[in-house]
Amino acid sequence: MIKYVFFSGKGGVGKTSLSSATAVMLAKRGVRTLLVTTDPASNLGDVFGQEVGLEARPVQGVANLFIQEINPDQALQSYKD
Repeated sequence: MIKYVFFSGKGGVGKTSLSSATAVMLAKRGVRTLLVTTDPASNLGDVFGQEVGLEARPVQGVANLFIQEINPDQALQSYKD
């Protein structure tokens, strides 16, 4: 079973589209899936039509799928504090 899948690349290559499609596919197959972005300019909220935040949130209409947005700069500062 797959535990982690990472999507990386420069801007505009389709990371959000591919990672979102993969996450939905896995969730629909019954795999409990967490899709996390560390991109401060992420548009996961637009893709799924709902708010994304620091806490994992269930995706409306897709069982087994959760989304989360972590801002690495804020996380680093929080760790330092």
